Amino acid sequence: MQLKRCVTPTHALRCHRQPQRGVALLEALMALLLLASGVLTLLWTHQQALALQRQQVMRAVAMGLADDLAERMQLNAPRTADYAKAWGASATATGSSTKLPDCAAQPCLRTELAQWDMQQLQQTLQNQLPEGDAAVFALTDAPGWWGIVLAWRDDRMTYRTDGASGTPTCPDNKSCWRLFFRPAV
Repeated sequence: MQLKRCVTPTHALRCHRQPQRGVALLEALMALLLLASGVLTLLWTHQQALALQRQQVMRAVAMGLADDLAERMQLNAPRTADYAKAWGASATATGSSTKLPDCAAQPCLRTELAQWDMQQLQQTLQNQLPEGDAAVFALTDAPGWWGIVLAWRDDRMTYRTDGASGTPTCPDNKSCWRLFFRPAV
């Protein structure tokens, strides 16, 4: 058996080096792991952005519904008390078996208009907010002022309300949007 002679310094480096085996495979696995973690991070970030976007859409819908009801109550200010509603209570006339007239198609009495407005709110809540509910109340510490709180299902409970001015507590697993206003009499 003949030994290789390493005569020159460059040749000596090549002679004493062992062949590398498996390094390329290890590098490829590390690159794949890095790529996978990057993709998972991107997917998680995208999911978080979608959840936030959904919450913002629900909040915008609630704001619009609260503003709409406040305007309806402004237009029917002499019957503001007819709009009072607690969480879970039906928005239709209690104890009334008669069907409400369509106040958009024909003139209505002010009491019928209040009932019709609340019926419209209930239908819109059911159609636009998941498990939507509303509470309408007179403020306890500001005579003549009213509050509207809208709630919708949100496990993160992003938007919460406190009990200020007699505001009903926001139900568990729901977010709430609150509006205070004073109807002109």
